Amino acid sequence: MTTEAEQTFEASNSDLQDGESLELDAELLDAELDEESLLNLGKVSPPAPAATQEQAPAPQSKEPATEPKVAVDPERIRQLLTEITTLQTQLEERKNTYLRLSADFENFRKRTVREKEELDEKSRGKLIQKLLPVVDDFERAQIQIVPKNDGEASIHKSYQSVYKQLLKCLKDQGVERMDTVGHGFDPNFHEAISQEPSPEHEEGLVSEELRPGYLLGDNVLRHALVKVSSGKVGPS
Repeated sequence: MTTEAEQTFEASNSDLQDGESLELDAELLDAELDEESLLNLGKVSPPAPAATQEQAPAPQSKEPATEPKVAVDPERIRQLLTEITTLQTQLEERKNTYLRLSADFENFRKRTVREKEELDEKSRGKLIQKLLPVVDDFERAQIQIVPKNDGEASIHKSYQSVYKQLLKCLKDQGVERMDTVGHGFDPNFHEAISQEPSPEHEEGLVSEELRPGYLLGDNVLRHALVKVSSGKVGPS
């Protein structure tokens, strides 16, 4: 038995137009599709990141890089040590050789300079020895010649000026005249021609100089010709 409500509902449905029932069916279909879409939405995975997105750089390790290990050859090390010892020995020998050569050269240089100076002094001495007789002649003339007039006095004065100039030149060359009278006889500087008593000088002293002697530095240019006292005697 149908109730009043069901009768009323059926009457209302019959009154609906065909188009209205179609529209209701479409709305119900859309609602079902929307529910299925919502259910499927939770199953969809999130979108992948864009290809253009920059990736963060990987963190760099702070540990230092280990150097490659080199194989050590003991035989090679001994060989290198031997070579170093040999080179050090050779260096020391070369150094000693250089020092010896340097010392020899310095000695040779000094010897050469000394020999040159001695040769120059000998050459100068030979030249001066040839001038000494000229000096002797001037001194004898000074003693023996006595000017008798003004003309002779003028000539005497002229050659005496030449004699003084000659002595000055010899002195500038280092020539010195020996001081002999009153000094002890020395065969290294004096040449004795006689020995006789002297009223003024003791035995062994030079009592008279017959020819002067000359020195050139420490070298004897000419020995002095002298008389040596044999002893002091009183006046007779």
